[in-house]
Parts: sequence; structure tokens; C-alpha cells
Amino acid sequence: MGTILARLLGTVLLYRKVQQTDLAVDLKQLFHLGSPKEMVVLTLPAAAERLVMRLGQVVYFSLIVGLGTTVYASHMIAGNIESFTYMPAYGLATAAAVLIGQALGKGDILTVRRVAFISSAYGVAIMSLLEVVLFGGAPSFALLFTKDLEAVRQVVIALRIDAFNQPGLAVSLIMAGALQGLGDTKSPLYSTAVGMWGLRVVGVVVLGQMFGLGIAGVWLSILIDLLLRAIFLTWRFIVQTRKLAD
Repeated sequence: MGTILARLLGTVLLYRKVQQTDLAVDLKQLFHLGSPKEMVVLTLPAAAERLVMRLGQVVYFSLIVGLGTTVYASHMIAGNIESFTYMPAYGLATAAAVLIGQALGKGDILTVRRVAFISSAYGVAIMSLLEVVLFGGAPSFALLFTKDLEAVRQVVIALRIDAFNQPGLAVSLIMAGALQGLGDTKSPLYSTAVGMWGLRVVGVVVLGQMFGLGIAGVWLSILIDLLLRAIFLTWRFIVQTRKLAD
């Protein structure tokens, strides 16, 4: 109930803020927008990406539970701690999407490229600092959530592997935002589908179960996913901007 009320309040506040700008919307005009084709083309892949991720997480989490309740609990604790570290990348991704959309509207492809790569550089720099904090502070962070020594040990393993995920996470999030700013919502969908189903789910089975690495296998699969996702999305961004330049 609290979540519902918070989201309703957020929606009202955002609507009121928009109404104070040049983008103010007359609700009556929403029924006379003409063809929604472009909106649908952009929206469907973005919605499908979320769906693919959520369905993948159902399978992914069930496989982690199969490794044991301690592994699952430790994984969730590590995930909660990690969530604080990628906030800067989300902020930069949003800023990049907005600035790239504006530059694209002006036909300024040079600025489009500069925004994406400078944002990524800032993201890597900030997340690399957080990487050091995450690696060194892992035991202290784990003890904030549990006093169970085995759980603490596993959380530390997860966080120290995750520390090396931070640059890849920064680039993948920011480049996904950059591509969305260009109007390419399909590339993030492809990277999420392959990353979740082809790398994380398979990684838990192969590394976590077959090789007996447990929680280390889970987080190594995340590391591989984020690294390859960052490479793929950067490549797609370069390809898309070259097409626009031509």
C-alpha cells in the first residue's frame, strides 16, 4: 500500500512539474495525437526488455535457491548493498539520454558522441572509486545485515567479485541510455535477453552448480554478463552514430 501511494504521489508531482514547463500537456489532446506508430515502435522493445528481465529473474533466482538458502540469502544481501553503488550510473544514463536526444534533434552528431563517451568516462571513474570502497568495506557492509558467519563470508565473496563489475556496469547502463536517446530501444533488449538467459541463467547452472562454485559462480556470471553487455552496447552505439553521420 505504501508503494502504491508513493508512486501515485510521485506521478502527481511529476505531472504538476511538467505543466509548469513548455511541455505542458492538455489531457484532451491525448485523444487526438494521430498515428501512435512511432511511440509503439519505441515502447514495445523497452517494455519487452523489462519483461525478459523479470521472467529471467524468476528462473535465475529459483536456480540460486537450488544452491541453498544461505547462498540465496547472501546473494540478496549482496544485491541490496550493490544497489547503492550503481545510482551514479543510473543518473548519468538518464542525463545522457536527455542530452543525446536534444543533440540529435539539432542534428549535432559530434555532441551525441561526446555526451555518450564523456558520460561513460565519468561513470567508470566514479564507479571505480566505489569499487575500492565495495572491495575493502565488504565485511563491514555484510555485518550490517547479518551476524551469521557463513552468510557474512558468502556476502564478502559476492561483493568482492562485484567490485570488479562496476566499470562494466557503468558503461552498460550509460550506453543503454545513450542508445535510447538515439531512439534505439532494440539493442538494450537484445543485450538484456542474451545477458539474462544466455549468461546469467546458464552461468548459475554451469559455474554455480556444475563446477560447485556456489555464490562465486553466480557473481562471476554477472561479471561476464556486464562486461560483454558493455562491449556490445558500445559497439551498437558506434554503429548507430556512424549511420546517422552518413
